[in-house]
Amino acid sequence: MSWNGEPWSWESVPDILDYVKLAGFDVTREQLARLHRRRLVNQPFHGPSGGRGHTSMYPAGTAERLLRISQLKESTKQLDELAWRLWWEGHDVELDLVRAFLLRKAGRWDEQVRETRVVGNTRSDIEEVVVERDVLEEVFFQHLKVGPSLASARRQLARGSELYIDFAGLLIDLLRGDLSLLDVDSVDLFAGPTTASTIGRSRFSVGRRTGVAATIAMRTNMETPYTKVVEQLDDKEIISSRLVALRFLGIIANVGAIVQDVFGGSGRGRDNIGKSLTGVSESPDEQVLSLLLTSAFLREDAVRAELPDFEPLTSHLPAVKFADFLRLRYLAGEVAGLELLLAPDRMKESFDSPEGAQRWRADLEGFLHDHILEIEEAMDRRPDLFGESPPDFAGEEDEESGNSKKKNPK
Repeated sequence: MSWNGEPWSWESVPDILDYVKLAGFDVTREQLARLHRRRLVNQPFHGPSGGRGHTSMYPAGTAERLLRISQLKESTKQLDELAWRLWWEGHDVELDLVRAFLLRKAGRWDEQVRETRVVGNTRSDIEEVVVERDVLEEVFFQHLKVGPSLASARRQLARGSELYIDFAGLLIDLLRGDLSLLDVDSVDLFAGPTTASTIGRSRFSVGRRTGVAATIAMRTNMETPYTKVVEQLDDKEIISSRLVALRFLGIIANVGAIVQDVFGGSGRGRDNIGKSLTGVSESPDEQVLSLLLTSAFLREDAVRAELPDFEPLTSHLPAVKFADFLRLRYLAGEVAGLELLLAPDRMKESFDSPEGAQRWRADLEGFLHDHILEIEEAMDRRPDLFGESPPDFAGEEDEESGNSKKKNPK
């Protein structure tokens, strides 16, 4: 990659490593280089070092990307899963890495289905056992929890698929403002003969409920082996399916957060519903299954035309962006007392949780207010860092590059 002299188009290795260290992660140069070789970090380029030769530089966004990788590695060491998680959250990742993860998951699920059939043939009693379960254990994607048998794993996959299918069909109708699905359907006893071919179509026509068309498409899709579904998807379909599935899971998670706030701590276990719904958007297994199901109804013109235009988004924004880290680090050397707010224990807390970030931002805002004149004088001495607009120290969300006005392909 060639050198670009624009000041914010590159990030030096020392600055990148200092940034992730601010959040409590010790990453070495070699580890950063290894991530680049594994294509989890974009290719570096060479810029002037100020002395003889050149030094390695990385494209803008590398520091925040490395921070997110460091956070994700606390829960997984699988490189393909790291690539998937980055891509799902809106980072630019080569699609062949994404496809490799999809195929690995799909292959494992197909294997479970085949093994389950063998178990079912030798021990048919497993399939006949009916276990009464609490409704809290049935919410959404509990299908991928470890079960006592392969037969149970198969039932969990089927149950989770049905739950997402029903939810997606309902949500599509609600998004288009169709509340007719809430009406009570009357049964005309003398409406004529009912045949297998008319069941479903006579009461729920596609014209009345677009969600029904989506439901049919998803259920038809689940009759195909998972690996075959992945192989049939082109890159455009993978991208558009992620966009819609991410939004759907986000809505579910927000519903879970509301339920958790209302029923949390009730003492009757109801808060488990909120926890389960909130957690679905963080599970790669549930993300993959949602993407595969979503791809089915996006092929239906009638359904796709009724969906709103979902704009791309990037989740998991850092508590302090890399550019603001550079600004704060400079100011800490110019204004006495600011370095205390950048102490490792204070900063790690701000990166670890939204509550910690909120507390840290409140302290920072108070400091800036009390030292406004010193801050402004220091900013004037470094126009290359601050430019014409003030820095976003408080961490307020702005329009990220991922939030461009790209529309959901129709």
